[in-house]
Amino acid sequence: VYELRKLLRLGVDPSRISYGNTIKKAADIREHYEAGVRLYVTDSEADLRNIAKAAPNSKIFVRILTEGMETADWPLSRKFGCQTDMAADLIVLAKKLGLEPYGISFHVGSQQRDISAWDAAISKVRYIFSWLEDEEDIKLKMINMGGGFPANYVSRTNELSVYAEEITRYLIEDFGDDHPEIILEPGRSL
Repeated sequence: VYELRKLLRLGVDPSRISYGNTIKKAADIREHYEAGVRLYVTDSEADLRNIAKAAPNSKIFVRILTEGMETADWPLSRKFGCQTDMAADLIVLAKKLGLEPYGISFHVGSQQRDISAWDAAISKVRYIFSWLEDEEDIKLKMINMGGGFPANYVSRTNELSVYAEEITRYLIEDFGDDHPEIILEPGRSL
């Protein structure tokens, strides 16, 4: 909630803010909603139901678990999120609860140097997008690629442009030229 208030004081339009924490109190969801935030992440049914009550008609994205534990300095890829099949189930439930299924989120781990971690995650996301569109007539619109872009501390890392080029290639391989909206959280690379 502190971060929300700080962003609003800085003049950030609430339509550009997402509530990106999968663990949140109903009162905090309500405060974000009343401030105008309409994009929320989830990874559990209980949280999704809280969002439906406190932030009706909002956009939802579901965080999935990814690989990358062995190659990130801080393996956040499995700290939050859910399995692929549960993510699809949550998206279907979101629609039934009157929310707008919007996208999928992942985090490959902080200080992730192995670019292929994004390839594996984007492939999972593509599978979820395709399954939902084919089986449930739900077309998702966004991928939140979380953080993970590394900074040069003790070990040297690739330039950010190398990550960008490879991730763009992975997106084109999986989605073609019609890839969804992309949200990035640059993390330590800033």
